[in-house]
Amino acid sequence: MKFIKDFIYDKNDIVIAFLILVLAAGLIAWRMDVIMSYPQTLADKTGPTKTSVEEMDEADDTDASTKNATSSDGIWSGDALASDVTVTVQAGAAMTAVQSLVDAGLFSSYEDFEKVCKSAGCDPLNIKATTFTFGAGATKADIAKTVTN
Repeated sequence: MKFIKDFIYDKNDIVIAFLILVLAAGLIAWRMDVIMSYPQTLADKTGPTKTSVEEMDEADDTDASTKNATSSDGIWSGDALASDVTVTVQAGAAMTAVQSLVDAGLFSSYEDFEKVCKSAGCDPLNIKATTFTFGAGATKADIAKTVTN
């Protein structure tokens, strides 16, 4: 009998720790779908932010300079890409991801991207974080469809 008491006394902490680990793993496995959908839920709740009138005026000035830089860089030929363009879209909120496309000169702003997405029938919040290569001749609508599908 003393052997059993000593065994239980010596191994009690290990058994309790093991049970806690099993319960935690079971809880995580049970709620995995909720855990994995949290970034999208957070992005849906956050959405685009409103800015003041002064910031919007500054953004319009920046957009105009971006459009001029884009046309002089030769990225666009009319309404289509003049050559192949490779862009890495960064993970995060939709505005952060779209900024990668704006920096590459494919869109002038988040609002431009959003407008193109709505006219193309796609959701601007579904932008995927990966590296895309857009071929010469692709339009803004083609780019929007590619990054949101």
